[in-house]
Amino acid sequence: MIVRLVLVLLMLQNLSGLQAQDSLRTFLQAELARHPQPDTLRVNRLNELAYVLRGEQPDCTRELAQEALNLSRKLNYRRGEAMAMYGMAVGYDTYSSHTQALPYLEQARKLFTQLNDRAGLARVVSQIGWYYTQRGDYVPALTYSLQAQQLADKTGDLELRARTKARLGGLYTMLGDYQQGLAAQSATIQLYERINSQEGICRVLNGLGELHRLEGNFKRASRYYSKSIRLAQELNSPRLAAQAESNLAAVYVAEGNYDDALNMAYKALTVLMKSNDTEVVAWTQTVLARAYLKQNRIDSALAYGLRARALSRKIGYREVARDANGILAEAYVAKRNFANAYNYQQQYLAYMDTLTGRNTQRQLAVLQYNYGLAEKQTQIALLKKDKALQTEATQRQQQLLLGTLVVMALILGLLFLLYRNNRQKQKANTILQQQKTELQAQRDQTNQALSELKLTQNQLIQSEKMASLGELTAGIAHEIQNPLNFVNNFSEVSVELVQELTEEREKGPDRDDALEAELMADLSQNLHKIIHHGNRASSIVRGMLEHSRTSNGQKEPTNLNALSSEYLGLAYHGLRAKDKSFNAELEKALDSEVGLVSLNPQDIGRVLLNLFTNAFYAVQQRQKQAGAGYQPRVTLRTERSNKEVVVKVSDNGQGIPEELQQKIFQPFFTTKPSGQGTGLGLSLAYDIVTKGHGGILSVESKLGEGTTFVIRLPYLA
Repeated sequence: MIVRLVLVLLMLQNLSGLQAQDSLRTFLQAELARHPQPDTLRVNRLNELAYVLRGEQPDCTRELAQEALNLSRKLNYRRGEAMAMYGMAVGYDTYSSHTQALPYLEQARKLFTQLNDRAGLARVVSQIGWYYTQRGDYVPALTYSLQAQQLADKTGDLELRARTKARLGGLYTMLGDYQQGLAAQSATIQLYERINSQEGICRVLNGLGELHRLEGNFKRASRYYSKSIRLAQELNSPRLAAQAESNLAAVYVAEGNYDDALNMAYKALTVLMKSNDTEVVAWTQTVLARAYLKQNRIDSALAYGLRARALSRKIGYREVARDANGILAEAYVAKRNFANAYNYQQQYLAYMDTLTGRNTQRQLAVLQYNYGLAEKQTQIALLKKDKALQTEATQRQQQLLLGTLVVMALILGLLFLLYRNNRQKQKANTILQQQKTELQAQRDQTNQALSELKLTQNQLIQSEKMASLGELTAGIAHEIQNPLNFVNNFSEVSVELVQELTEEREKGPDRDDALEAELMADLSQNLHKIIHHGNRASSIVRGMLEHSRTSNGQKEPTNLNALSSEYLGLAYHGLRAKDKSFNAELEKALDSEVGLVSLNPQDIGRVLLNLFTNAFYAVQQRQKQAGAGYQPRVTLRTERSNKEVVVKVSDNGQGIPEELQQKIFQPFFTTKPSGQGTGLGLSLAYDIVTKGHGGILSVESKLGEGTTFVIRLPYLA
């Protein structure tokens, strides 16, 4: 399918820039209108149009890819299904929703691997690298990007090779390895020149300008940005020109050329506001705000700083949100409004703390990359040195033999030279051995540190599991106490009835037969109640044994409604076992259409117990602050939608701040006070749902109103 798309692009190569893009979009839309039949041709056209609209209209991309996916599955067209999965992932490739792309990418990679499609696999692997880049996990990002480049190089698709090479160059730039980034971008330009893609060259020139700007070489950055702008104007592509103009304005601000910076930024913003480049719009607004701030035009700086802050928070662009808060803090200091200045400075510091983890990961990736490169270079140097020593020894021996044949009088001199050469070789071997020993010591230290880290992680995971087991045990203990109380009470009453019956029978002829019959009836009724509540306690024990059984990873048809209700009760009674004064309103809205779902009940039970426990903890904490006027409420809702089942766990607690929602599923991150949580509960739950069951776990929260966790599982009854 992608080969066909490239052929269509080649047919339109005489058109330039956005004109060619618009023509291709119009062509594909016309093709779909002329061909409504549900066959593989329509699947291909849907996927091609979804790919064309990927940057400007991501919602349309997802809708088209979803239609292609449904049709491919009906037709059992696996290649079309793989490309539709890829299209869905690209449609989610934004700052606010990119985490939803990974499940689609994994399924697409599996299908392309089965189809032995290297080109498709290269695209998917490259997109996975971009996914980890946006999450700040730069080690896997670099690994997947390099793997995608290797796959692309094995195909004959020059455009694919150029795209993967350009993305790899951008990643090297982000990691601060400007030499590798420059090499990758230069190779990308050569590939785009071979396929005569002027738009691709224009984008790479902009990337080279960005590389030199981050490097601090503003003169070179200006030169490449200017080249990109001129080429974009020749291509009649205002959008590409505006992207480069925005970056050039930032260079002018860094150089102190504020008037040119304002003119260039306004020119770019006029075009960008009409497009879907919200990230670039937010960035340009910070450039304008900083330029006005440098000119001491505080009101204008505040206006654009506030716009940049609002837009960046809306789309989740944390770097721009950080810069906007910093500019606003400086502007309010200049206006001597220290209250607002302090508020925005605190938000700036909060974003700095949030981004510190990403910078640490970036530095770790650079260190690991440089360590591997240095180790390879050391090995090469040692091999060269050893080879040079061997060559030198051979030459010396040849000279000694030649000298012996020429004149016997030089024997003593040549022996001395040989002795000196051997000494040098011994010294070189000694140095070589020392270097090998040092390298081995470094490897041992690294291995020991990794072992200690794994041990600590295992201990923390075990601690989290024990905490969950404690919650489950407390709930079960509370549940089993009720039938045991009934058994004890009715047993005591039955003993008294037997004693009264014995006394009545000892009266002989004067005994009351009616009273005796009444006592026998009461005794029989008590025994039946004892049997009933004994069976109830036995059922609870059997359930406890079943749920405490070690998970073997096997899935089985399970009543999801019953499982969810059971763990809701266990979590509630577990908390009440610790705090008798706590009461909460439990709401259930269970869809009867859910039925039996294929899942691992022990693993999903752990997930539900963790979510319910967190919900009760949230409302308990808010109750302590709000007082008697607040009514804690936890809601369980299930529903079946298309080919998936949805479980929603909601509470009316304090909610989770927006800046923390992106990190809520990261290992060792917790919002609880120190000592009350390991930070592994939601991370383990996320792995169980996504990796163990192929589902999706997400969070929706609004500060001051509450939080909802949503579990989406594929419906396989």
